[in-house]
Amino acid sequence: MEIEKTFREFLEIIPDGALVIDQTGTIVAANIAAATMFDYSSSGLIDLPLDQLIPVEFRQAHAGHLKHFFEHPGKRSMGNGLRFPAVKRSGVTFYVDIMLNQMDVDGALYGVAIVRDYTLQQQAEEKIRRELEFEKRQALTDHLTGVMNRRAFVAQLNEELQQLAEHGTPFAVGFIDLDDFKEVNDKFGHQYGDEVLQAIGKMITSCSRHSDHVARIGGDEFATIHPMISAENAQQMMERLRTQLVSGIASEHLPVTLSIGLCQCDQLSQGHTVESIIDMADKAMYQAKSAGKNAVVLAKPAN
Repeated sequence: MEIEKTFREFLEIIPDGALVIDQTGTIVAANIAAATMFDYSSSGLIDLPLDQLIPVEFRQAHAGHLKHFFEHPGKRSMGNGLRFPAVKRSGVTFYVDIMLNQMDVDGALYGVAIVRDYTLQQQAEEKIRRELEFEKRQALTDHLTGVMNRRAFVAQLNEELQQLAEHGTPFAVGFIDLDDFKEVNDKFGHQYGDEVLQAIGKMITSCSRHSDHVARIGGDEFATIHPMISAENAQQMMERLRTQLVSGIASEHLPVTLSIGLCQCDQLSQGHTVESIIDMADKAMYQAKSAGKNAVVLAKPAN
């Protein structure tokens, strides 16, 4: 067919599937990419009605679209939401993304469709999404212990401050420091020290509520955020957490104890900021160390 020869070389330089149809909806030319996409031989698409590539339930509606397309010349770009259900020769249904245009050859009007398998695009987009999510998690996760890192901790702390400002929702922040951890590294080596940190991170997580947030914010310093909790309940919970950690540490024969500073945030009048909370919890933690270590100290509000 002369029109097939006219389009053949043009179509084969297109990397996507390409079809040419006449105004009756008959395929008059197709490239190898299109034939492969629909499971036909290189010449198997020629002279087929376009309806053959469309699921039966959509053919009537598509006939109206085709009529409108030839009656109203214009270009429709790929990626602008023009997606059609399509069917392979095997009967498998899939979706395609289409760019449409019209072409006049010797006074006859033809439709040119560039067709891309949207399933492949979806798979590529899903792969990119997973990779971005993984990178985001990596950026917010402590590489050694698997808990939140300092960056994620500060971001979560900002969210809790926003909840406090907008809804008066209280929360507490704990600073947990391993007592005499330097001696562990000096005596047993840094690899063992890393194993201790990993074990402590797991223990803190397992002893915390599902709604709590656990982070490693420094070498041997962990921090916790406990949403929706009063000062009294926060201190009781943190003391219970310390007791459970002491028990876990003893059962695993880890040569450390824990000093914990606790900052309660429940009053807007205190003018809490990320910096002030961290400072108060840090000071309370050092008070616990000064008082003999292995204890919980509740930070006093700044005057």
